[in-house]
Amino acid sequence: MKKKTIVITTAILCMPSFYLQAGLRIGVKAGVNLAKAAFNTDAVKPDNFTGFQVGPIIEYASFTGFGVDAALLYSESGIKFTEGFTITKYNEKVNTLDIPIQLKQKFSFAKKLGCYWSAGPYISFILNTQGTINQNYNMVITEWKSKQFGVGVNLGAGLELLKHLQIGVNYQIALNNDYRNNISVINYKGDLLFSGIKAKTRIWSLTASYFF
Repeated sequence: MKKKTIVITTAILCMPSFYLQAGLRIGVKAGVNLAKAAFNTDAVKPDNFTGFQVGPIIEYASFTGFGVDAALLYSESGIKFTEGFTITKYNEKVNTLDIPIQLKQKFSFAKKLGCYWSAGPYISFILNTQGTINQNYNMVITEWKSKQFGVGVNLGAGLELLKHLQIGVNYQIALNNDYRNNISVINYKGDLLFSGIKAKTRIWSLTASYFF
């Protein structure tokens, strides 16, 4: 009985040390987003939209360097495009709460230098939207509808410096249509040029994560 008690007590005392060695860490992540929508029509020309992301992140890495990370990010992205027939410009800013969960593989080159790659799904909840339009000629346009819930895939890679700082590049691919609009464009003769637009967001992000 005494031996069992000693073993159990030792195991409990060693648990924090084990998790520390295994690489369970929390930190803060921030970055710059460069979003561009992919439309289902060539009638509009998408432009880049610049935003940001910030929030807490947690990472677990095994002794082999393989692990997982998850984050809770306040993110700003959006869509910008120019409609080719009437030269109408549209700009919509979207603030979301993103939850990415990624598998991660880390490699060490030196004692304080390494790299990593990551991949995994994300879910996104829209917090608010704000759109502006510069309308010209005879254009009939309805309001854009942004989905309140989105899903997609993240692909990433980067460097780890001094065991605490990770600098990375991430590519976010939406799997569902983020935006839709029953938009109708009519020329001066009253002819319908096109109707109905859907868009999926693609976002490149340059990020920095600091782990405590």
